[in-house]
Amino acid sequence: MSELNELLQPTVVPAEQRPLPWRVSSQFWVALLGGVPAVTAIAFLNAGRLGTPASKRRWILVSGIVALLVSIGVAGWLGIVEEQRRTARIVMRVVAVLLFLVLARLQRDEDAHYQVFGSGQYAPLWIPGIIATVLSGLGLVGIVLAVWALLT
Repeated sequence: MSELNELLQPTVVPAEQRPLPWRVSSQFWVALLGGVPAVTAIAFLNAGRLGTPASKRRWILVSGIVALLVSIGVAGWLGIVEEQRRTARIVMRVVAVLLFLVLARLQRDEDAHYQVFGSGQYAPLWIPGIIATVLSGLGLVGIVLAVWALLT
């Protein structure tokens, strides 16, 4: 009889058992300060908290990877010339903010559903955002230095 009970258990995790999601609009600051890897990681985790389907979560990762490749390419291309390094940093931030717009669109439907049918409460993004920003900064510095070393 216990096997039958296990078969009748719901496979979808109820919203009450999921951790509270973060506000999608707060991810803008993670994008601006942390760059592409940080906002991709936060959006991917938040999509799971919102109960976003796996297909949209995959698109979040694909969008992040494409934006990361663009950022690395621009940084490598502009970073060769000493005077253009500041421009490269600005372009990398612009790419991250544009990525935020894409990721916000991918999370929009589930976030709206959560606002209407969920508790409407959001978890603070301070600590995860700072952690993602610091780790992203360290990772990007390593990637940019590696690309620069290969090009020079």
